[in-house]
Amino acid sequence: MSVPNNSRFRRALPVVGTLYLLFLVSQPPPLRWVGLICLAILTPFLLGWVAGKAFGVGPWGDR
Repeated sequence: MSVPNNSRFRRALPVVGTLYLLFLVSQPPPLRWVGLICLAILTPFLLGWVAGKAFGVGPWGDR
């Protein structure tokens, strides 16, 4: 079963994942550290995804 390229799920996944990590950061220490470490690793990818969607550059660009 394949997911269409422009499905809502596929477009919303980075946003939902980031919101979940921000939720983890707001929790008590064991989960807070996991959320912070994951955000530190994934922030460059998130910025690239936003740049691709907003400006059409990079591997996530639609243009």
